[in-house]
Amino acid sequence: MDALVGKPAVETWPVDRLRPYERNSRRHSPEQIEQIAASIRQWGWTIPILAADDGMVLAGHGRLAAGKLLGMTEVPVIVARGWNDQQKRAYVIADNRLTDASDWDDEMLRLELSDLVEGGFEIALTGITEDELSKLSVGVGELEQMPELPDGDRSPYRDMTFILNGEQWEIVERAIARATKPHDPDNPNRSPQGNALTAICAEYLGRVP
Repeated sequence: MDALVGKPAVETWPVDRLRPYERNSRRHSPEQIEQIAASIRQWGWTIPILAADDGMVLAGHGRLAAGKLLGMTEVPVIVARGWNDQQKRAYVIADNRLTDASDWDDEMLRLELSDLVEGGFEIALTGITEDELSKLSVGVGELEQMPELPDGDRSPYRDMTFILNGEQWEIVERAIARATKPHDPDNPNRSPQGNALTAICAEYLGRVP
């Protein structure tokens, strides 16, 4: 078996030479493919596809689909030569399952994401959803530090709660992810979600009389 140890040679293959494993149990939604494509646009192709010598993809199905979405005709590939059929099939499962087994350090993740938001980075590129940001209290910490207001004065901030069902949530989540922009230093609202929702509503109001 060629275990690829000490042999990190990367080859460039035509996309048409690769074929997804037809029994791959891991599925990628269209939204996730779009996220992977956005990642490739931002950072380039950082992880080659792992394929058998006959072109069957063992790891990188999502990246391959994203590459096709971007119109790429060639992609980087590492070839698993000499693997038997059982080794190939088992690796497809192991590649997905072993990454699922890891845990997040929520506090460290919150600090990292907060710094990225502060720096104006487009958080949607990380794959972190708006719901996950809210649960981690990322982008809303500044509201806790508002100056005290005299009695009777209205706070410049408002907290709105929406109840969404099924597909409604998916639509709103995708829209906010796409509308999220780097932070404008002249904008007092440091919440990327609030600014994204405002941009969406402003565009809607501009179209509807």
